[in-house]
Amino acid sequence: MPNEFAYLVLLSFPLFAVVLFRLLPLQRALIWTLLSGHLLMPSSMHIKIPMLPLIDRSLVPALSALVLCALLAPRQRVTSDLEAKLGRQVVFILLAMVLLTPFLTVLQNTEPLIDGRSYVPGLRLYDAFSMISSIVASMIPLWLGLRYLNTQEGHRALLEAFVISAVVYTFPALLEVRISPQLHNWIYGFFPHQFAQHIRDGGFRPVVFLNHGLMIGIYFCIGVISAAVLYREARRLGTRAWTWLVAAIWLGFALFLSKTLGALMLAVVFGGAVFLFSRRLQVALAVVVAAIVMFYPMLRGAGWIPVDAVYDFALSISEDRAASLKFRLDNEDALLAHANEKPLAGWGSWGRNQLYDPEDGRMISTTDGIWIIFIGMFGWIGYIGRFGLLTAPILFFALRQRQMGPSLITSGLIMVLAANLIDLLPNAGLVNYVWLIAGAIIGFVLWREPDDAADVAGSAGSMGRTRAAWLMPEERGTSQRRQKRSEQRGALR
Repeated sequence: MPNEFAYLVLLSFPLFAVVLFRLLPLQRALIWTLLSGHLLMPSSMHIKIPMLPLIDRSLVPALSALVLCALLAPRQRVTSDLEAKLGRQVVFILLAMVLLTPFLTVLQNTEPLIDGRSYVPGLRLYDAFSMISSIVASMIPLWLGLRYLNTQEGHRALLEAFVISAVVYTFPALLEVRISPQLHNWIYGFFPHQFAQHIRDGGFRPVVFLNHGLMIGIYFCIGVISAAVLYREARRLGTRAWTWLVAAIWLGFALFLSKTLGALMLAVVFGGAVFLFSRRLQVALAVVVAAIVMFYPMLRGAGWIPVDAVYDFALSISEDRAASLKFRLDNEDALLAHANEKPLAGWGSWGRNQLYDPEDGRMISTTDGIWIIFIGMFGWIGYIGRFGLLTAPILFFALRQRQMGPSLITSGLIMVLAANLIDLLPNAGLVNYVWLIAGAIIGFVLWREPDDAADVAGSAGSMGRTRAAWLMPEERGTSQRRQKRSEQRGALR
């Protein structure tokens, strides 16, 4: 059970958010409010009020940031570009699919489920509104990113925050690697998960204040990728780059000691791609990932995902890891078959998407990947709506990347998003910062009016200033000399 301090932290966090917004610029205050909530607040606890979403570590930071941004942020212009308008229509359709699916889900699930000794009640209109309230709460970070982080400066601040916070988080994580996961229990009075799952290879997998050690692994992974992006961008601009390289190496070392194989592989693949690939190749890789994730249930059902090869690879590394993977794959196969019985709008809430033992009524299925949760609860409509919102930023940026200038910042943020999308297939880590990344990219591509030289080129008057800001130092010097000679010729005339 959580102690009094856990509830104090949960309920007093808005005051901490106010302090951040008083001390930092708005974009950085928004970012650090959400990341602080994710990294520091107690996990697996909440306060439930009927018809309202859970008051927990996700809602409190997001709602605090939303209120403060609404009070403090200036109005922004929205681009009138035709392609952007069409893209915004697609986003609105996807949002409508997410928000309206619960009504269809309820209409298809009014009957109770009775199987032996298991009984699951039918859904009512009340359940539709309850699900919608939770969906709206989960979408707040998407709106915050779209509205307030839709510039390259915002994207850079987000990448920097990922690196800095991950580096700081390595110290308590490495402490738990040594002494076992204890900090959450010491400070908040309880352990948020099963302790046995965090004993790995004769040591321990850290948890700190997250709900599972896997969440630390993916966070260190995106820290590695973000540091690689900032290193490449610093090299391109001719500024100090070695600090980001050191951060990437240190985070990779901490990730290795954290004993999270999947996140380590993602860091190697996507971090290596950032170091070695051009921006166009990075975006192409992200598009492939987006396509696979978008159609993953269909590919999985058709047997086109090489799960046997992945299992054999895991078996070559560790029998324990292979057994854990096999358990997940078997559960997903059974749950996918159950979901296909109601493919359009799913089974809804109250555990109707799960499987039960007819003899004793005990739940016998485990949902790990967020994809199987979404398609089981909300069917293909809900799945396409949610993963459409997560993959659309990648696809729209790929279509419009020629208009986005040579900066590597946003394409690097897309690589961070792509790594998170892969992680969502075996895990359920769809947390605030993932929606924030998606919103920040889609806002930059489809919403932001490029009104100054710091943004992408949007008008003839700003093209020259924008290009000058993006030039490498030697190119900038050449450009300045050409301009000086042109001025001298004009004076002679």
